[in-house]
Amino acid sequence: MNIVEAAGKAAGTVGKGRHGRRRAATRAALVQAAQQLIAEGRTDVPISTITELADVGFGSFYNHFKTKEQLFSVAFAEAMEGFSLTLGRLIKGVDDPARAVAIGFRVIGRVAEVAPGFASLVTRSGPASLLFDGALRQTSVHLIGRGIRSGRFSLPSAEVAYAAIGGSLLGVVSWLLSEPGESTEDVVDALAAGVLRMLGLPDDESELIAREELPECIPDESLAALATFVKAS
Repeated sequence: MNIVEAAGKAAGTVGKGRHGRRRAATRAALVQAAQQLIAEGRTDVPISTITELADVGFGSFYNHFKTKEQLFSVAFAEAMEGFSLTLGRLIKGVDDPARAVAIGFRVIGRVAEVAPGFASLVTRSGPASLLFDGALRQTSVHLIGRGIRSGRFSLPSAEVAYAAIGGSLLGVVSWLLSEPGESTEDVVDALAAGVLRMLGLPDDESELIAREELPECIPDESLAALATFVKAS
């Protein structure tokens, strides 16, 4: 099942008042349960398992989603969009495309350690994570394109560069989840320097930028919630 296929917006709009708050709470519980199941690689479960995990009534599922596939698509999309908000705050005001790319790469790489639930969700989705046309991909491609147009990066295609960088991230995060004893910072920062070299920066500058102090990462609520779900084994 491709959990990134378009699922549209959540079924219906949440109204105001006590009833609206209850509906919103039920929907949020279903989405969080689905995010946990994706992270655990258990997307083949019946709807009853999802509602039990969410601690909501079986019938309430259909008040929000038409199918299990729609729920999983929405759960994935909301997790990705929440993480995009976090990254957007971190690179806001960073004028140098190389530094912005390095910050994004190093922060995403660290999710294996700080939010293993989210990391598992993304890596289990595999290439679909890269193909998901949300804010993260759009911002990344725009950022890389700006670097190419300004002469900061030498690769000819922002889309190809995004795929290469994203593939590297998926690989290293998957590996870090399976090797919890490794130093996440050392591994990710060394790879970040390699990415900057691939984009066309000189060796010395790549190493320097990849070791700069990172801004404090204050996760979006969805990422913070996911961090509590699944611990890397």
